[in-house]
Amino acid sequence: MQNYLPEELKKFKNISNMYDVYFIDLWGVIHNGIHLFKNAIIVLNELRKLKKKIILISNAPRSNTTVKQFLKKLNFDLNLVDILVTSGDVTKNYIQKNKNKIFYHLGPAKDDDLFEGVTNINSNINESDEIICTGLVDEIGSNISDYQTYFESWIAKEKIFICANPDEVVLRGSQIEFCAGSLAKYYKKLGGKVMYFGKPYEQIYKFAKLSIETKIGHVIEKKRILAVGDNLKTDIYGAQNFNIDSLLILNGIYKDFFRENHLNFDKLLKSNEMESLNINKFQQDLNW
Repeated sequence: MQNYLPEELKKFKNISNMYDVYFIDLWGVIHNGIHLFKNAIIVLNELRKLKKKIILISNAPRSNTTVKQFLKKLNFDLNLVDILVTSGDVTKNYIQKNKNKIFYHLGPAKDDDLFEGVTNINSNINESDEIICTGLVDEIGSNISDYQTYFESWIAKEKIFICANPDEVVLRGSQIEFCAGSLAKYYKKLGGKVMYFGKPYEQIYKFAKLSIETKIGHVIEKKRILAVGDNLKTDIYGAQNFNIDSLLILNGIYKDFFRENHLNFDKLLKSNEMESLNINKFQQDLNW
């Protein structure tokens, strides 16, 4: 696949008549973990006025109910969107469909709500079949290399690693933090078997599309769907996998690649090992 320089979108309203449904990422597009982006909220309000359908698709390794509670704390108006889908929802669905397996949770305690109502979870890795990873834990460390000894032991015991958040990093305020995707990548590098739930994998997009089609009562053509996100490996690659258009937002983890109103596109792709990825359009931030 040959790359081409994506078009810079000056105003989101210029393409608002091209699509009926918007798959929009949360972290890096709507908020930065601390506060909402005002311009993004304006875009959602304007799309609502135009009767567009908005589906928030997040790689949060938590239930949509928990994410909604978090958004409320940021003073986000949930009436601006039709549906919220998380990778945690897809992960929990997998757990519930595999009641014959025992799962071990690798992740912070704040993600424990994902396992509410789940009975096949065990705190002993040796008594578990598979590992559900929602993120890094303080007890082991904040550096990926801190997990090497644990991972080598688990790989030797043929433990399958389930990644509930394929994002490798996230920008919290101005600080870069590692996510479950970084641990999954390291586990695979060491020779372990990894399964992913969430973007860029097709399952979450199919789930989102079916959900909105069920709600409105008719099938939506893929050419009428736009994916908006700030991550090449998840949002943009996921859109390409699902054969829908994409808009890359640059004020998240890639803000350093946009300097003096110029996007160093080739450097951005190479740094993410995504040289064969196409992007339809980009904006510095989601702006009406």
